[in-house]
Amino acid sequence: MYSILPAFVSAQFLGFGVYVLLTEGVTRLSVPFALMCVTTFIWQGTWAFLFQTSDPELSGMLVKLGYLFILFLPTTYYHFVTEVTARRGEKPLLLASYGLSAVLAVLLVFSNWVVDGYGTFFFGKYPRAGLLHPLHVVQTVVLALRSGWLLVAAHRQTHARDRRKLLDLCLLSLCLYGIAASDYAVNYGVGFYPAGAVFIAVSLGILAVTIVRYGLMRPYLLAATVAHEVATPLAAIGMHAEEIGSVLPELMRGYQLAVQHQLCVDGLYPGQSERLSSLATSIRRQVDSTSTVVEMSLASFTLDRLDRRSFEICPMRSCINAALERFPFRPGEREMVSVQPVDISLRFSGSDSLVVFVLFNLLKNSLFAIHADGGKGRVEVGAHRDNGFCVLTFRDTGPGIPAEVMPRIFDPFFSTKTHGRGVGMGLAFCRRVAEALGGTIACESVPGVQTTFTMRLPEPGSPADRALHDMPGRPRRWAAGQDYAG
Repeated sequence: MYSILPAFVSAQFLGFGVYVLLTEGVTRLSVPFALMCVTTFIWQGTWAFLFQTSDPELSGMLVKLGYLFILFLPTTYYHFVTEVTARRGEKPLLLASYGLSAVLAVLLVFSNWVVDGYGTFFFGKYPRAGLLHPLHVVQTVVLALRSGWLLVAAHRQTHARDRRKLLDLCLLSLCLYGIAASDYAVNYGVGFYPAGAVFIAVSLGILAVTIVRYGLMRPYLLAATVAHEVATPLAAIGMHAEEIGSVLPELMRGYQLAVQHQLCVDGLYPGQSERLSSLATSIRRQVDSTSTVVEMSLASFTLDRLDRRSFEICPMRSCINAALERFPFRPGEREMVSVQPVDISLRFSGSDSLVVFVLFNLLKNSLFAIHADGGKGRVEVGAHRDNGFCVLTFRDTGPGIPAEVMPRIFDPFFSTKTHGRGVGMGLAFCRRVAEALGGTIACESVPGVQTTFTMRLPEPGSPADRALHDMPGRPRRWAAGQDYAG
């Protein structure tokens, strides 16, 4: 669960970086931005696996791999700022910073002077600061202050309104990166979940606006590029994990026979062979979770630009089945979900993949709430027809939602979960999907008893469906009898 956020941030940065290089080529602005994206992609992607692994040797390798790219992140950000502000005179300091990062990287690989192993916290393992780690912290502070000074100076020297707004966005992004540096405290043993990924994710959106101002990205094409560049390698990783899982038992049997016949020395510590057998399954589950997050984030890019002429007639039962087949359930969770009989002729006009993503979010929230309440709840999914609408019902017998929280559950960035477990975008996404498809979503909850989400989508040919297709411009909220404002 703790690895979802770094996996999401990792996938986001990879998509933006690859898109810039593929569409704009090698430019003074695209290169440092892409470098920043690549370093963050590998760093956060490595942390996603580090928080999950229980193998000490693998943990040590992941710690050094992740920190190898963290060492370059402040410099790549400073590089980006120098290009945004067109300060070519910063080149000597920039080269010196890259040189220092390279030296620290060499020391990181061949010694424990930069990172001295790792500590174990409630969320997983995390790098422990070495003797020279404070030098990297000082470098980060100096580059952040220098970047801020460059942005403020450029802001004072320009009178163009759009240019000033762009510099303001860069400065705000820099401030968020500065807050993310609080994660360094964990390197020194302070036991809190490193929430810097939250600020980096927000900063990513701000920098995206900045890049759009420079004409480097078009959101619609961006989504298509990210889908190809991120989903394809993730699928390959998943297939490789399955292949490893299929051959690993046979290899382990051969290894055990070799040890028994004294052909080799058993180098595995007690219990490691049993954990190796589950490694492929763990990687497969992580890949599935990350792929889901990537696909939902891609869908959110184009949600406001849906072409109603491309809407298809989708059976609701097929959407429910697809969601249950693709959702990355943990052991024992699938048995907690039951589906009521759904008429195969019950259909809606829109996008089946978006409704599947809505079900993903509802499943994730319900299962999380049930586990937090002792793990004894149940989830029930059903659908029926009501006055020209296809009505999806999603009910769980978890702890329920307090009355004071209910009015805000569909608000963006509102979450009752602790840092690292949610950023408050899941239900906001569900509401946007319902409205984009001409429907509504509502919630009713009895604390301690149950919570029910009801999504109403127009049936093909219904009055609401015809009105939606005739309506020009962006989708607006449809109220079948009332406006469900959350």
